[in-house]
Amino acid sequence: MNICMISQALPYLPSRGGFRLYGGNLIRCLSKRNRIDLISLLVDDDDEHLEWARRYCSRVETIRVTRASAPMRAANFVAGYVSGAGLHHRAELASLVARGLAERRWDVIHVEGDYAGSLLARELPVPRVLSLHDSWTLRCREMVSCARSWREKLYYSALELREGRFERRLYPQFDRCVVVADRDLAEVRRVVPGARAELIPYGTDTEYFHPVAVEKKPARLVFHGHLGYAPNVEAVVEFVREIFPRIRAQAPEATFHMVGADPAPEVRALIAIDGVLLSANLPDIRPSVCAATIYVCAIRHGAGLKSKVLEAMAMRMPIVAYHPGSTVGIACENGRHLLAPETPADFARDVLLLLRDPRRAEQLSCAAREFVEKNYSWDSRAATYEALYGQLAAERRRAA
Repeated sequence: MNICMISQALPYLPSRGGFRLYGGNLIRCLSKRNRIDLISLLVDDDDEHLEWARRYCSRVETIRVTRASAPMRAANFVAGYVSGAGLHHRAELASLVARGLAERRWDVIHVEGDYAGSLLARELPVPRVLSLHDSWTLRCREMVSCARSWREKLYYSALELREGRFERRLYPQFDRCVVVADRDLAEVRRVVPGARAELIPYGTDTEYFHPVAVEKKPARLVFHGHLGYAPNVEAVVEFVREIFPRIRAQAPEATFHMVGADPAPEVRALIAIDGVLLSANLPDIRPSVCAATIYVCAIRHGAGLKSKVLEAMAMRMPIVAYHPGSTVGIACENGRHLLAPETPADFARDVLLLLRDPRRAEQLSCAAREFVEKNYSWDSRAATYEALYGQLAAERRRAA
């Protein structure tokens, strides 16, 4: 099958950010059986990672994102609100797609991200799949719940109003819109009844995320993620303020290690508390995560599926994670694959239980690794997409 993938950020591995990780893993697995042509917007330091994409793709075309002028930004906002169309770099993408359709005879166009989708022409002769990951209206509501300032609350409240109309204009243009969690699927169907939405859960790279042979730190608790993202900031602050003191009251030797990129000031301030550690912007987070005794995830808000939980499972970590905030979209069982408390007191109780019962912790961690290998491998996700592409091609033939 000849597949064109269009992404709003360059997919590569390993990387930070959902669209890079998601697209990179799909490309890696789909390229085993298909020809992939990639068209990607370039932001930040994406240029430095083009060689990774070229190893898996037959052709790589790029568009360097430039800052739009004030009139263009205003026009872009209005066009998105009125018709679901993005304007900035739309002409460049149209040129690359037209040439690719003529020369490469694609069977399907797969788009990573709704902004990239808004740049695509409305009428094309091949099926189009829009990979959303999560619902942005739901994400905006969740971000309002954990915003750190009134400006953030106002911004996400206004964005939710704009986003609903944008989605209603954009999503029906695609043959399928794909999300990664049930809550997001329900929200997309509520906001855009005309969208043909489907659920394909997130995967994790079980070859990359595996148990690393490092010395375990006794009573070390760990969390990893982007430490400037509001739901993660809220999670570590709540853990340190509400849960960690309860644990230390009975296990004074316990430490909490925060591992992640771009820590917010509130996160950096937490290291003034005894027993709290921070490692920022590590090139490889696996040794720091695997050196801990227990993985803790106190996330309550946010859309989509928490890939960090899948990664911790793949690294065979015993996990204590809030339900439903941290486990939404993951078909795991409380007590079998992890422990899923709902209150700070129960969270501390479950952590102490695993600290005192290493055998129970080992049972959970082994079951979690097996669960991820069986249900969340990227090869299985790629196969699901291949089946979807084939279904859409058949639908187009019947319609013709």
